[in-house]
Amino acid sequence: MTQPNNSQRLWMYEQMLTSRYMEESIERIYMEGKTPVFNMAKGPIPGEMHLSNGQEPCAVGVCAHLEAADIVTATHRPHHIAVAKGVDLNEMMAEIFGKATGLSGGRGGHMHLFDGRVNFSCSG
Repeated sequence: MTQPNNSQRLWMYEQMLTSRYMEESIERIYMEGKTPVFNMAKGPIPGEMHLSNGQEPCAVGVCAHLEAADIVTATHRPHHIAVAKGVDLNEMMAEIFGKATGLSGGRGGHMHLFDGRVNFSCSG
């Protein structure tokens, strides 16, 4: 098995850090104005939130071996995989916040991300 070179290692590390920092930020913002479990609709991020902290290496390791044309479908914890697959972070965050500038116009939320440009979707 070929070992990753320094450039590949740096890319992998950057993807893992990006994913972790993004999800930590999402978690902080999501909990604003909410009582866990009972007030899911309140706060700046609508609906439920399923995070994937700690799973970043799996997503990055798999996506590092994919070709651009390869299709990825994630589960209801899709953020780390979306980051590693190359989904636009601004559009993904807009989708999570329910904004019209999101990947699906803010209608899909965090469990139904879709970006055909990088062949990524999730089942929710």
